[in-house]
Amino acid sequence: MQTTAVQPTLSVQEAPVAGTVGIIGLGSRGIGVLERLVTLAALPDRAGRRLVVEVVDPDGTGVGIHAVDQPDHLLLNTVCAQVSLFPEEATVGAAVGDRGPNLYEWVTARGLKVAEDGHTLGTEGRPVRPDDFLPRRVLGEYLRWFLRRLLDRVPANVELRFHRATATGLTTGPDDSRLITLDSGETLRVDTVFLTTGHTPPAAPDPGAPGATRRIHEIYPPADAFAAVTAGQTLALGGTGLSAMDVLASLTVGRGGRYEAVDGGLRYLPSGREPSVLLFSRTGIPFRARPADNRTGGPYRPVLFTPQTLDRLRAAGAGRPLDLHGDVLPLIRAEMRSAFHRLGAALAGGADAERTLTERLRAAADAGTLDDELNALDVEHAERFGHFDPQELLFPDSAEFDSADAYRKWYEERLRSDLVEARLGLGGSPVKAGLEVLRDLRDVVRHAVDFGGLDEHSHDEFYGSFTATLNRSVTGPQLDRHEELLALLEAGIVSVPFGPAPRVEWDGTVWRISSTRLGTGHEAPADWLAYATSGQPDVEATGSPLLAGLVASGRIRRHRPGALSSRGVDITADQHPVAADGRPDRKVRVLGPLCEGATFYNHYVPSPGGRNRALADADRCVTAVLAELDAATPTATPIETRTAIPAAPETPTATLAAPETPTATPNAAETPTEIITRSPAQ
Repeated sequence: MQTTAVQPTLSVQEAPVAGTVGIIGLGSRGIGVLERLVTLAALPDRAGRRLVVEVVDPDGTGVGIHAVDQPDHLLLNTVCAQVSLFPEEATVGAAVGDRGPNLYEWVTARGLKVAEDGHTLGTEGRPVRPDDFLPRRVLGEYLRWFLRRLLDRVPANVELRFHRATATGLTTGPDDSRLITLDSGETLRVDTVFLTTGHTPPAAPDPGAPGATRRIHEIYPPADAFAAVTAGQTLALGGTGLSAMDVLASLTVGRGGRYEAVDGGLRYLPSGREPSVLLFSRTGIPFRARPADNRTGGPYRPVLFTPQTLDRLRAAGAGRPLDLHGDVLPLIRAEMRSAFHRLGAALAGGADAERTLTERLRAAADAGTLDDELNALDVEHAERFGHFDPQELLFPDSAEFDSADAYRKWYEERLRSDLVEARLGLGGSPVKAGLEVLRDLRDVVRHAVDFGGLDEHSHDEFYGSFTATLNRSVTGPQLDRHEELLALLEAGIVSVPFGPAPRVEWDGTVWRISSTRLGTGHEAPADWLAYATSGQPDVEATGSPLLAGLVASGRIRRHRPGALSSRGVDITADQHPVAADGRPDRKVRVLGPLCEGATFYNHYVPSPGGRNRALADADRCVTAVLAELDAATPTATPIETRTAIPAAPETPTATLAAPETPTATPNAAETPTEIITRSPAQ
């Protein structure tokens, strides 16, 4: 464990310490909290109040799960123009603090380009586009750069102490402080704590379980996790979403295979090092690919599915929790149909036609006649744009297939038809525009479900099957990934023979996967089994010693202990964890993925343009913390200015190479930053 303090360059008159804040975890959520502490502590009204911040993270460079040494074929699932750590007025008001580039602007300023393979980022190839899905490691570089830039502007009254260690315990001190125990044995005393650990590992699997020696539980990093799966062996892979595509990329391109363009599609050229992959899932339905983001205009503005509509529903029900199917889904379906027809009007008659229709739909929603308007539009647009039924898209009837071959043909055709819509994009496909409502209005969904917004049964369904439906509909793999999947199916590297919900059993020597919903059954053996699915955090079955200890001591509890599908930390609306006895710990705040269940969709990186909840939560909580600390401390004497010295990583994570030709950054005050550059694999 190493502790690094940001040191002053001048001798200063020490002001009384107004408080000590701990941050456990320094991924994107931890950096967001740190940015708010630095920015708000620098405001003139706090110049005389000294603040100490203890930052605990085993890496300490801010990259979190976005390691800078991972291969370029592991991609972000957000386009680069929609990634930024810089708060905006819409989120934090006037106290913006610093302005800087989003990820697209950042890589462009450094002269980086996308190679011919479509994913390698280096100095050769085509210019980066705003809608490119860049390598995940580039976000790690951006996060690390952002942290270094943040450290450059630490004000004189703030002292940062970085502890490259893992927090293993959190207890209460005799003075009601909080004590953070590190794996080195050191204990840190703080007045308040932010728990921003991000994605924490699950509990270790039972080594004595059947097939344990041939089961891969942790799939990241894929190159290491699947190293034992060799050419000629067979891997049964459960899941067909983003994580599954990461595994397939690692077992193919990551092992020297490559794709070539042929007849409007792709052909896979194997290296000979690939295993065979049996792909399956519970629903048997493939994810929908992310569409090209080619729409114009600002954010989507709903006509019906709004916080105000939800508030009226709650008021009419005397504040009772909402019912997913009775209250929420009818609004979502109507909004999806509205979005479908609004784009249809734009494609048929231009922007004026779309604007006129939107006003008409909004008036109909106010008058309670929206369904009638939408039914008429269904008929009007059917010939040109086809039939659009949100219920059918979100909850398709269980299909029955005669054979493995029939299922395979259906699966491939579904991939192809969705790719047609994905290539048309959000500005050209009314179907994709209708589905995108589920993503565009995520904050409205949160307004419906957060902090016990749904009744118990609806909550279970929402965080169970419906969240899976949302993910399958709008957070699927990049368009290129499904083109590659079709090529892998054609090459015989990947097969989908089982249909929905196959049975998986260990027979003592191999895994056996058997169809359950095919007319003619299909069974196949597999040497290895892995599930590439993103499960919800489970604080009662965690591999984190810190969280396990907090649960065991009763300092935190699971949200809705009776719920079957959500197992995150129970928190109050102010982000305080709730103890087993029902009392909140007002000196601890939890942000990020651990809150899933109490709040919805916490596992994402902040985006620019409009209000961002991740940064808004950080701003709200830090503002409250500073007010609490100030109230407990007398006004201090102003201190002299000092300059922060950034703490360098203890050990470089990768070889860095600066771009060959320096390029001006979007902000003239920025200092040159090095970044990894690579050449495409030959």
